[in-house]
Amino acid sequence: MIEILIRKAEKKDLLSIQRLLSTYFLDMEELEPEDFVLAEREGNMIGCAALVREMSGEKKFLELHSIAIHPNFRGKGIGTRLMDYLINTLRNPDKPGNPVCELYVRTTAPGFFEKFGFVKLQDAEKLLLWADCKSCEHFGKCSQHAMKYSRV
Repeated sequence: MIEILIRKAEKKDLLSIQRLLSTYFLDMEELEPEDFVLAEREGNMIGCAALVREMSGEKKFLELHSIAIHPNFRGKGIGTRLMDYLINTLRNPDKPGNPVCELYVRTTAPGFFEKFGFVKLQDAEKLLLWADCKSCEHFGKCSQHAMKYSRV
């Protein structure tokens, strides 16, 4: 197994995060370095994922964003390690197994998230959560699946 450190990102990690995200044509629009968790090997960032607080009407929730693994390290469990770290930080200490807040993701890789207990949402639910989906010209043919963490 590869020796990996998972840690919260800091401002000094901005360039490394941007470089990795650009590999997959992802950007950091409205995201800060501190929103990210990093996977490092021998001091080099090899993966990242962001967790962002969102609000839709009165509903507050968390959304996973911009999960990216360096191409040389894909398929080696780095994404799983990042997801385990993020999900474990959401545990409610008073109710073991229950997250402290609802967690969602929009993704083109639903199979990856299903392994962690995410389930696909219907388009109507997607529209309730994300205002940007309502006005998107690609909504009817969107390749992103909206998913909710449902493991209790």
